[in-house]
Amino acid sequence: MSEIQNNTFTCPQCGEDGPLQMWTSINVAHDPDARRRIEDLSVFEWTCPNCKKTALVLHPCLYHDPANEFMVWFAPDGEVAEDTRDFSQLNDYTLRTTKTPNEFREKINILERHLDDRALELTKLILIMQLSRDNVDVVDVVFHSIDTSGRFVFVLVHPDGVEQYLRLPPETYQKFANDVRDYLYTPARGFQTIDLNWAKDSLELLKDMH
Repeated sequence: MSEIQNNTFTCPQCGEDGPLQMWTSINVAHDPDARRRIEDLSVFEWTCPNCKKTALVLHPCLYHDPANEFMVWFAPDGEVAEDTRDFSQLNDYTLRTTKTPNEFREKINILERHLDDRALELTKLILIMQLSRDNVDVVDVVFHSIDTSGRFVFVLVHPDGVEQYLRLPPETYQKFANDVRDYLYTPARGFQTIDLNWAKDSLELLKDMH
């Protein structure tokens, strides 16, 4: 079941306190609309009852998708809650941790498509390295979708906030999917952090193995 924790939050604009409902756990099977609220980040929005200022209040949240057999833990402080360890023995589940809102909604997007997030992080790393060689400055690269021709669509976020879409053929992803299956070990149990830092370490391992 989804769980809500009642708290208070101090408005950064007027300084008044107001009630805050924090979604600490979301089961999308019981609350399908939660998927939209995560995509637009409204699940973390708070509106001051006094001055009507809207703020983004980031807090730990566990997202559970039983149909696609995965859980994603959003931990802005990097700490996984004690009670999430109870889920670490679920057979066939993919369990991941994320630290930023973009990582949180991106990871859900990846796993509900039954893609290998390890291969996608490696693909993103290669893309970032190529952009750097081409002197293209980006602050983030986020997987978006797969288009009708099978190309992987990524969003490039530039320092000025402008977003640009870029498409890659599926071959790069597929090569990494084969490599992580054949050469890399990722524990099947417990929550794992699969991000660009993981990709950098793994790319070095793959270079040594080839």
